[in-house]
Formats: sequence, structure tokens, C-alpha cells
Amino acid sequence: MRNPVRRIAFIGTPDRGVAESLREYGYRVEGVESDSIFAMARALYGMRPSVVHARRSHLKAGVVAKLLDIPLLVHAGREDLGASTAHASRMSSRTLCGGASVREALIGLGAPASSTCVLRSLLDVHADLRDSTIFPPMLDPSIRWVVAASPCDGPDRGHQDLLLAFLSLARTRPTLKLLIAGDGSEARKLRTQADQAGMLSRVVVHAVSLQQLPAVFSRAVAVVGPSRSANAPDPIPEALAVGAPVVATGIGPHPTWVREGRTGWLVPPRAPAALSARLALVVDDRETAKKVGEQARIDAQQLAAPRAAAHELARCYAAIARAPARQHSGIGVLARGLQRA
Repeated sequence: MRNPVRRIAFIGTPDRGVAESLREYGYRVEGVESDSIFAMARALYGMRPSVVHARRSHLKAGVVAKLLDIPLLVHAGREDLGASTAHASRMSSRTLCGGASVREALIGLGAPASSTCVLRSLLDVHADLRDSTIFPPMLDPSIRWVVAASPCDGPDRGHQDLLLAFLSLARTRPTLKLLIAGDGSEARKLRTQADQAGMLSRVVVHAVSLQQLPAVFSRAVAVVGPSRSANAPDPIPEALAVGAPVVATGIGPHPTWVREGRTGWLVPPRAPAALSARLALVVDDRETAKKVGEQARIDAQQLAAPRAAAHELARCYAAIARAPARQHSGIGVLARGLQRA
């Protein structure tokens, strides 16, 4: 007996290629209008989908999915960051982000860390490549920049390890500077340590908007993910997508994102000496760094292809979907009103 086709209610405009590829996994994606919460509720009540996939109107979708007792998947990009998306994520079974920087920002707004995930295939690679062509005003083009981008909110971020590695590296490379693109309680301490080492003019600790990150990454001689904790991954997918040479610690999802020696390099966490040695090779061997960065960009485009995105989404749907009940367990008055409409 064939398995029944499971319907996915997509709030927004579904990607045709991804939707067609999802049919191979037994999912039929149907777009749902989101202008009116009542129209959305009526459509979902009649459709009885296995999952509501909200790419737009996250909060409306969250309210309706909650009332009708349908699992909700929130899909958020850089343009969706705000209190309403964070609130919807608290009602969802899972929240998906294409990059770690969006995940970080959503968690900062109140999204639950345990159910807010990075799905690399959902990263808008074309948008990042377009944004990477805009020269960021904070970077001097005559300076070679080592870049890290995560909040300076605690030792698990690994910024202390990066700073020690950079101080060792920079003494013999006068055109090299370090940008830690973040802010927080540890920022002042990092600046003080750089000052004490006589390197304050070569270490910049300053927040950068998410819209500017692709441009900053694309012009870096190396992007570093120094995190010490699996719970605080660095924005490695975003750096790989624009072809930046990446050096990251081998923790959490970093080893699944970086293929050693092919799309980047991995070093042990809490090991400034190892990080400094690897950075020296990347900074000094421009040809190899460029080749590895180009391969990283190609791989990111392949991961964002429709079949790859469908494969990852199918796994997410399977994890949260359930067979729709004969009658939704939402508010009875709402249900009767929808039937009359």
C-alpha cells in the first residue's frame, strides 16, 4: 500500500524547484495567502496539512496553527528579524535559519535556542553574493583583515583565544588587522588586552549589521570561528557562501560545515597556538586561500540547490509532522465559523 501524500501548507510563495523535489519524499506543498488571518485559518482548516511552513507572516501563521493544532515550522531570513518572528518561534515546533548569524539574532530576541536551527540549504546564497559586492565603509581597502563575527558576551565565544593568536601573528605582519564584529560585556576587556599588548590600533571590536556581513566576509583574508561551545556556533555558513577562507574550531556543527583542507580548516578549541599557526599559513599562502574559498562558494551553491533543500526540509517535516486528526482541536466556535464561511 502506498504511503499517503502529506500536505504542507506554505505561507508565502514556495520555490517551485524545491516543491517539485519534495514530491519524491511524499510531500505536496501548497501555497496559502497570508493577507487575512481569517482567510488563512479557513484555508488551513479545509486543507488539514501535516505541517504549516511559514516563510512570511510568521505571527499570523503561529496563531492559526496553534488554534488548529497543526505543527508549525518558522522559516526566517535576515529580513524577518523582529519581535513578531521571535514570538512565532516560541509557538513553533522548529525554527529554521539559513545562517548562524540569523539564529543568533533571533535567540537574542527571545527565540528558544533548543528549537532554533541552522539549515544551510536555506541560506540565500545569491543575495549574499549580491550584498558582498557592496564595499563596507568600516574597512580600509589597504589593510588585510582577519574577521570574526559573534557577540562578545562570554568566554565560550573564544575571542580571547583569537586575540592571543592574532597578537602572535601580527607582530611580523604589519598590514594585518583584526575585526571582531560584535559587541557585549566582553568587548571592553578585549580592547583593554589589545591596548596592553600595544595593538589597540590593530584590533577593532565593533558590531556590524547582518546586512554588511557578506561584504565584510568577502574581503577578509581569513574568517575565524573561534567558539569554544557547541551551543554557540559561529556564522561559518555565511562566510563559506561568499568564498571566504575559513578557519574554525572543531566543535558543534563546525566540522559538518567545513571540509578540512577543501572548503576551510579546523583547529582544536581553546588552542591559541594552533589557531595562530593555521592562520599564518592561510594569511601567507594567498593562492591556496583563494582556491579553498572558491571551493567553499561552489559547495554552498550546491547545498542551496532545490534537491538539496528538499532533502533537508523533508527530514524536518518528518521530525515534526503528525497525521491530522479527524477534527481539529482548535476553538469550536472558530471551526463552525469556518465551515459556514
